[in-house]
Parts: sequence; C-alpha cells; structure tokens
Amino acid sequence: MAKTTTATPKRKPRLLWANPFCLLDTSSGASMSVRQMLLQLAANGYDVKVLGATVFDNPKGMKLLKEQFGDLDAHLHQLIEAEDGPLTHQMLVSYSHNRNHFTTHEEGLWYSQYVYLLDSFRPDIVWFYGGQTLDMLIADEARDRGIAVAFYLANGNYKSPRWCRDVDLVVTDSQATADMYRKAVGFASKPVGKFIASDRFVAQQHDRKRLLFVNPSWQKGASVFVQLAEKLERERPDIELEVVEARADWSAVLRETTLHMGQQRSTLSNVTVTGNTSDMRGPYSRARVLIAPSLWWESSGRVLAEAMLNGLPALITNRGGMPEMVGDAGIAFDFPAQCYEEPYQHLLDEKELQPLFDAAVAFVDDETLYQEYVKRAFRVGEEKHHIKRATERLLSALDPLARARGGNTDFSIGQKKRHRQRIASVATQPELKVDRSLEQLITNKVDVSLGGDSSAPRLNLSDDFTWQFKGKIVVLDNRASLIKSGLADQMAKTGAFGIVAFDPASEIKEPGRFEGSETIQLFPHALLGDGNPATLHACIATEMTSTLAPLPAEQLPERYHLGAQEIAEIPINTVALDSITGLESLDWLILDELSDAMAVLENGVQYLEATLLIQARVPFQLTHERQPSLAELQHWASRHGFRFYRFHNIGHYSHLPEKLNERLPCASEQESADVLFLPSHARMAALSDEQKRKLAFILSACFSAHDMAFELLADVSHDKALEFLEAQRFIPSAERGKERNKKDLDSRNGMDISQAAFLGHDDDLLAKID
Repeated sequence: MAKTTTATPKRKPRLLWANPFCLLDTSSGASMSVRQMLLQLAANGYDVKVLGATVFDNPKGMKLLKEQFGDLDAHLHQLIEAEDGPLTHQMLVSYSHNRNHFTTHEEGLWYSQYVYLLDSFRPDIVWFYGGQTLDMLIADEARDRGIAVAFYLANGNYKSPRWCRDVDLVVTDSQATADMYRKAVGFASKPVGKFIASDRFVAQQHDRKRLLFVNPSWQKGASVFVQLAEKLERERPDIELEVVEARADWSAVLRETTLHMGQQRSTLSNVTVTGNTSDMRGPYSRARVLIAPSLWWESSGRVLAEAMLNGLPALITNRGGMPEMVGDAGIAFDFPAQCYEEPYQHLLDEKELQPLFDAAVAFVDDETLYQEYVKRAFRVGEEKHHIKRATERLLSALDPLARARGGNTDFSIGQKKRHRQRIASVATQPELKVDRSLEQLITNKVDVSLGGDSSAPRLNLSDDFTWQFKGKIVVLDNRASLIKSGLADQMAKTGAFGIVAFDPASEIKEPGRFEGSETIQLFPHALLGDGNPATLHACIATEMTSTLAPLPAEQLPERYHLGAQEIAEIPINTVALDSITGLESLDWLILDELSDAMAVLENGVQYLEATLLIQARVPFQLTHERQPSLAELQHWASRHGFRFYRFHNIGHYSHLPEKLNERLPCASEQESADVLFLPSHARMAALSDEQKRKLAFILSACFSAHDMAFELLADVSHDKALEFLEAQRFIPSAERGKERNKKDLDSRNGMDISQAAFLGHDDDLLAKID
C-alpha cells in the first residue's frame, strides 16, 4: 500500500506596514496612496498588519479616525485599533498630531510595539516611509532579523543615502522620480503608479462646469491659481472655479497673495471653497478642468491620476512626474525659475500668466477641443492609472521579497552572530505607560517659548476642580496679544477656547503653524475696525506699526524716537465686528492701544450685547494719534451695558540705567495698562448660568480673579462654589479637622481675623453662600 503524506498548507505572505503617520489621514496624499495599496495587497492574498500613531499632516485629515474614536485624549499613550475593511490600523495615541512634536517617550513606546510585532507577527516584508531617526531604526531592526525591507518614496526630499542603507526595495510612484533618484543619489527604484479607489474618487456623472484646484498650498501653486482666478474674475466672470482644501487654508493664501498683488482680498466672487473631504466624487462631478500648477518637485500628483480616471483634462506645470501622469490629456507650462524657489510666492506678470489663462478659457469655450481632451483623459486613466494595472505592478515588485519567507527564519541565529555579546533579542509586549509631563508643563504655567520664564503670562488651573460648560469660549484678539504672550497655546490645550486673532503688523513668527487649527485662527495683515480700507503706518520698530499715525518726535520721549520713525504706508483692510459671520458667540474681546478701539466698539454693538468681557489696552503716555483714552472707553461702556472692573498687566518704564536696573529693578513710570470691563450689575444679574460659568472660568484661569469667579459660581451652585474655593486652597478640604484648620490658617503670614473667618472659621459666613 502506497504511503500518503499530508501537504502543509501554504501560508499567506505576511507584510507589516510600520510608520508613525496615520494611514487614515485624508489630508495626506501619501497616506491615502499607501492605504489603498495595502487594501489591494490584502485583496490579493497578503496578510497585512498596520502599525502607526495618531500623527497627521493636518488636523483636517482626522475625520475618518474620529468617526471611530471621538475622544482620543482618553486613550493617550495607549494602543487603539481602527477597523478599515480588511485592515486593522493599530495606532499609538500621541500627545500631538504633529510629527515634529512626537516625544521621545512616544517614540520609545511605538518602537517597543514595533519590535514586539516583528517577533510575534514575524512578517516577510516590513514596509515604511520617512527619513527621521526612528524611521531608520525600522529598517535596521528588520534587517537584523533577516526580514526584507521595502520603502515607499513619493517626493524629492530624500537626497542623503543613509535612510536606504538597510532597504531592499524602493517603490516609487513615477518613472520621473525613479530616474531623478538614480541620477542624483544612485539607487534604483521601481515605479508602480498611483492607487485610486473608484468608490471615493471617480464620479458617475459629470456637470463639467468648474475649473478645479485641490490643496491650495504654496508648493502646489496657490499663488499662481490666485492670480489666474483674479484675472478670470475681471475678464471672464462667467467661469466658475472651485477650491478644495486639504492641508492648506485658502483664505490665508488668498489674503497674502492679493496683498502682494496690491489690493488685499478676502474672497473672490467666482471661487467656491470646499472643505477637506474623504469623498472627492462631488468636486470631480462638478469639474471641467483640473488646474495643478505645482511649483516644487511633484513626484507624480495624485490628483492628476484621479482627474484622468474622471476624464478631466489638466493644466499643469512641467515638474517632476506630472507630465507622465497626464500624457497627452493635458497642457504643461514652464514658468520663470523664481516660481520654483521657496517660499513659492513669486508673482507672474501678465505676459507670463496669459498662456495659462488662454488655455483655461479655451477649454471652456471650444467644446470640440475640450471633448477631444476628455477622450484622451479617459484613455490615459484606463491605460496608466486603473487600479488593476497598478496592483499588478506592485505585486510584481513585492513578490520576490515575499517568496523569500523571511518570517520563517530563526531570528536568534543571525542576531547572535551580529551581536557583539552573542545575545539574541527577546521582545515582549510592551507596558504602555502614560506620560503627562508635557501636559503638566503647560498646565503648570511654564511658557516654553519664552525660555521657561516663571514671570510669563500663564493660565491658573487646578487639577482639583472641574469646569463644566457647553461650547467654546470665543475670543477675538485684535493684535494677537495672546499668541505673542504664549497664552494662546496654553488656552488651546484646555479645549475650552476658540481664538480668532488678527496680526496687522505681521509680528507672529511662523504663522503657518496655525493653518488648519480648530482652536486658533490667525489672520495676518488684517484687523478690526469700521470695515473700510485703512493705512498701516509701518515703523522701524514693528511693535510701533499701527493704523494710527505716530506722533511727531518732539512729542515723544527720546526712547521712542527711532522706533516710531515711519518707513512705509501700506493699505490694509479692516473688518467691522458686526459684519463677521460664523461666530457662535463673542465672549471676550481684546483691543490694543495701536488701533482705533472706538471704531471697533461702535461697529460691534450687536455682537457686544452678549459679550462677557472687554479687555482694552490704554496708553498713559501717548505714542500715536487718536489712541483710545480711559475716559472714552468708560463713556462707551456705561452706555452699552458694561462697567469698569479693574486694571490688568500694567506696563512700567524705569529711568535708571539699564545695567543698574537689571541689578535693582525699579520701574516707577506707568506707561499703559489693560482695562477690563464686565457686564453692568443689571446685565450680570441677567446672565444665564452657562454665561456665569464661562465668565468665572475666564476670570479665574486667565486673570486669577478667583473672588469674582467665586461670586459668579455661587449664583449658580453654592456646592460648586465651595468646591472651587477648596481647589484654590482658600478653604481647607472638608476632610480636614477644625483643629488642623485653625493651625494651618493661623500660621499664614499676615492673616488677620477677617481673613481667617473667610477661610473657614466662621460657619455663619460660609452659610451665607446659599
């Protein structure tokens, strides 16, 4: 009788995608491409695991993850799993979504989980992208175990050869990028194209009306598109345009570009703006032509592949792999060399812009020409960008690595050979510990941006008291004082504030860091006023730049003579407060001493009817014409339901020599102060409980005005007011005995009998809280 054997079932090839970026990020073209590749690999027999973190290119791209995890903070430094069809995304919840803010503690946790997956999942291939230090360890650890390593490369920034030292295969998205790196660095890579899922990116019907621009960033040619849109508005207002935001903020780009063009604009009548979306079928269904004037090295351009699949001709720049993506279904333009230099804001002259304008108009007016290009686009999409063909190229690239079955090897043998002490690695599942030191750094009032100066402005929050109110506290800051002082970042961390700041003199460094923020919106070269154009008097000292003219030198102290010298007059638009739309409320208004505060107030009466706090800077030593006086502000306040509360943040000047003043500070002359106005007594009594809680929070956290906060809370709940006093250490906890109370209280320096009574000895006084 013949002997029979049972064949061992052939296992699936195993692939681990490992990188701190989240592949569910809809603001990142690279993340979307990789995610679609992994879905295709899973559909074609691969066993795929994904290890990432909650790192995003932009907060706008967090929608898909937040659908499953609304409160990520509750999972800080823990592993979460997001379901994504056949994929499960395992992610470490990081403190920030920004990769540059990924802490060493978080890198350690992520790396430990990665090593654990290498030894427990035993992949045949590790695939990743990124060139930071942690990313290099990804390839290093895989190579140490004999696991094949692949890298996805879709931009032109990897010019150093270190990142690919331990990489077996480089996969790229275009032949142009592969050729560029072969010549510039020396390694070979395999282009596989773009991976586009038709269910989210290909429309079934097309109206073919609008010129479409996606992701209005400087690198993507936003300055060129603004110039084109403005010219079309003047000469062909019948042509509609649509901008789809991804990482970048269209309004900020529009304002800055039109300012450089000579007249700042906040809107264009022919442009419709669509927010970041994971479903592009809507914009593509409305589009007639895609405009993609990228100015940096564009490896391929995901939107170009999407446009071809939708039968949309494209107007592009002759950069990187873009011509390769559109073939004969688009027109490529060459712009002056200055356009391709950072910060990518060079303005074209009329002659340089005209060919792009003419092509856009031709695709609208000449239907025969347009339909010919539509046919070409569909053909290019089918031949180059269909997902089946892209998947075939990807499988062909990865299969040789998978067939080696690196996951089957005994990792310890090779590790002992390479280890100087002949020791093999033994990875166990890491213990994930929460580290809140960064949060404490902010909560404990250390302003890192100012070098940890303990005298810097800071929030006053207690871990022992929980504030409860609905919605955000909306703040309008007319000269970005909160950002300049460092308070804005601390306030943003609480999640309780929504800050709209104006920066007329462009004093804020790196304003781009606020793009896409859900908490802080910054509007450079704009400010509140009466809604009419104004003149910005630019001075040698930026902090003296103002829409108010500087006083003549003879009327100024000598210390201001140089800084107040005017160097230019620049047109600037002002915004009338009552003309602003989209604010759910205005709880706190901050006015500076270098703007027409009275114009702001007079043109904001409707909004200010329900405002809880007005903070206005008043100069005692005048430096500019028409600066607001305390008398004017008080007169306005008394007529509009506000009352003077107190001075805050008084500025002083010392007449001692600077070196002597450093040793013995003595600044006796008061130069300016913030004046705080609260609702009048009648308005205060009429505030809702929600408004009282909000105002109490502002006064306590931002001004340490705990007594007024206590009074407001007592009007809402005497129990909550007592809890607040205990948290602020004004009265001892109820768990402390009276004898201990007496000892604690009597030992306080300078405490008189009335203070001791308030702090806990007078039961009748505490009863009056009711």
